[in-house]
Amino acid sequence: MKKLKSTKGQISMEVGILIAAAVAVAAVAGYFYLTNVKNVSGDVGTTATGIIDEFSEAADNASKTNSTP
Repeated sequence: MKKLKSTKGQISMEVGILIAAAVAVAAVAGYFYLTNVKNVSGDVGTTATGIIDEFSEAADNASKTNSTP
């Protein structure tokens, strides 16, 4: 503990470097997280539209098959 602080009570350079590294890692991780969320949100919309189209087609086919002339 004595090595971490100087005689004037200032935070040592080692602790400052550790804090800077933690902030840098958090910034990079945040960037990749936000990029991934952005890409996934676009994919979800496309997938939902495809599923709605498939259900609509299946319902149309079922109504044609079940209708008696």
